[in-house]
Amino acid sequence: MPVIVAMGTLLMGGVFMWHTAPGHIPDIWAHTYRISGILNGDVLARPVESTSRLHHSTENVGGHVDWSWINYSHEQDDGYDPTVVQLDSITASDASGADVPYNNTATNSPVSYLPQLAGFAIGKAMGLPAGTTYYLTETIMLVVYACCTAIAVALLPKWRILVGVVMLCPLLLHRYSFAISADSMTQALTFLLSCMLVRALFKRIGVGTYAAFAIVCLLLAMCKFIYTPLVLLTLLAPWIQRGMKVRASSHGGRAERLASAWRAGIWITALGNAAAFIWLAVWMKLTGWFVTTPMMVSHAQMAQRRQALFTDPGAVVELMKMMALSIVTGRSNLDRTLDTWLIRCCWLAMAIMALALIVATVRRTLNGYETAFWWCASIVMVGIILLTYVALWLQYTPAGSAMIEGMQHRYFLPLIVLGVLCTAESLAGLRLSRDRVIV
Repeated sequence: MPVIVAMGTLLMGGVFMWHTAPGHIPDIWAHTYRISGILNGDVLARPVESTSRLHHSTENVGGHVDWSWINYSHEQDDGYDPTVVQLDSITASDASGADVPYNNTATNSPVSYLPQLAGFAIGKAMGLPAGTTYYLTETIMLVVYACCTAIAVALLPKWRILVGVVMLCPLLLHRYSFAISADSMTQALTFLLSCMLVRALFKRIGVGTYAAFAIVCLLLAMCKFIYTPLVLLTLLAPWIQRGMKVRASSHGGRAERLASAWRAGIWITALGNAAAFIWLAVWMKLTGWFVTTPMMVSHAQMAQRRQALFTDPGAVVELMKMMALSIVTGRSNLDRTLDTWLIRCCWLAMAIMALALIVATVRRTLNGYETAFWWCASIVMVGIILLTYVALWLQYTPAGSAMIEGMQHRYFLPLIVLGVLCTAESLAGLRLSRDRVIV
């Protein structure tokens, strides 16, 4: 199945890549500018005066971007992505490039763009045209994504076919298997971490796997901070493995090796989590002086809202009302009909997952370790989406709005594999319980 997933991803992702015109990925030019800026030394964004259709305030931040990418973005611009820089607004430039804004991607660390940085660096070193570099970079990202998904499926002790089919779903491959975007690497890593966690739930693991947990946790935190809570689930792995050790206690030497592994795992996963959250705190401190969409919410407004979260109960109640209304109606960014329906479907899928897990828990069809893990996983997944709404309220929702603006179905996608596995395990337990009753 891993080979099928890899080949299917390359084939289907390649077809989608070929048919997706340059510039038709959400925030594509902001991501492109960000990558070019990083290669030019602007790892941390700085104030710039130039503007775009999206960034048209006095609080713009960005970096120095090569003229090749600025010109290419204008050649391909058909109005789809509003982050393309307005040439007449550029005030700082030289022969190599100009300072352009990309607030909404400036919070992304270089790690979230590792495959894309490699593509851009190769293109620049070889003197390739921007168009050629663009497709080269997408191809590199697609290969990395295919490898991550294949490894993820190979790690699964069960449900390989189900997860493989999910990973080959066009909705997941359409853009984010190859896109020049932080979402691509994030989705690949969350799928990998999800399958690693499920392996630890059912199979004995060694110190090497715990070390891999720590590495993936740190990389995920360096991609998109909103998914960092997923790394907390790795702390359950040593506890689960300890339970396996007890059941294998009669095997003497083997039991001792298992005990040694899970004891080491406690420290390794703790260090991995600590590193992830320390990185998150440091990076948020370094990028906390600007906002992603200052034309909609200024930094001063964001600071007021953030303070209100901790000091004003009325503001919290109002936020909860806005969040509830946004969830019930499926409110989407720019009120796109398709996105609205997909958001509703994602919430429905989460409700089905929760219902299946509740019934499985009540009927005790899962053992104690599985029940605890899946409840923790479900809480973390729902929490991540709720935190996304809070983040959009803080930095994207204009004052006076009755609902939270900016939600998109793509924010649910990295959680799909873990959610499907939770639902599958719950339903499988219920089916087994029913079969036993019938017998």
